[in-house]
Amino acid sequence: MLRASDRAPGLALGDDVVLPHDVQIGANVVIHDGTTIGAGVRIQDGAVVGKPVALGSRSRARREEPPPLVVGDGVTIGAGAVVLAGAALGKRVLIGDQAYVRERSAIGDDTIVGRGTSIENDAVIGARVRIQTDCYITAFSEVEDEAFVGPGVCTTNDVTAGRRGRGEPLRGPHLRRACRIGGGAVLLPDVTVGEEAFVGAGSVVTRDVPPRTVAFGNPARHVRDIAPEELPAP
Repeated sequence: MLRASDRAPGLALGDDVVLPHDVQIGANVVIHDGTTIGAGVRIQDGAVVGKPVALGSRSRARREEPPPLVVGDGVTIGAGAVVLAGAALGKRVLIGDQAYVRERSAIGDDTIVGRGTSIENDAVIGARVRIQTDCYITAFSEVEDEAFVGPGVCTTNDVTAGRRGRGEPLRGPHLRRACRIGGGAVLLPDVTVGEEAFVGAGSVVTRDVPPRTVAFGNPARHVRDIAPEELPAP
């Protein structure tokens, strides 16, 4: 049950929420029941944290109640962002203004999620990932450590576009370590972009991209290999 708190203007605080002394909270923030807040967290104006899951009547998503949200030490949650119960944010994660993070998603330490980006349910995001503005990371996606996802990237997980049979799972893309996805690219379900690979802006990825290669176009095709000198120093 939410109750008014004098810790910040307009703060509504759920049951069993403990706020460390060094947490910074803006105006009109809502923190729902059971949410765990780490030390040094910043929650900016109008954010909703630990929001209960709401599903449509025809949704096939799992309906059991998820555990409370866990927010790690040093996290920043931007103005107007919504982070659902069941998510887990590692240390020093930045969730941009108006971003949306759904249940059972996990985001690793020092990762940045840009303004207006949506991280859907059951997505797993590694550490030190940079996801730019207005991206859509679909359910059951996997993004490994140090990947870069340019602005406006769209990932998909259903090859039937809503007509899959019962029991047929959703399959999000797999972005391997330190790969780079250019702005506006579209990734089809279950494709893998290999380690250190680069996908050009505006590409449509319909098949796997091998590690350390460059691909672009619609559909994306192999253009060349990435030379050793183009890779970051170990």
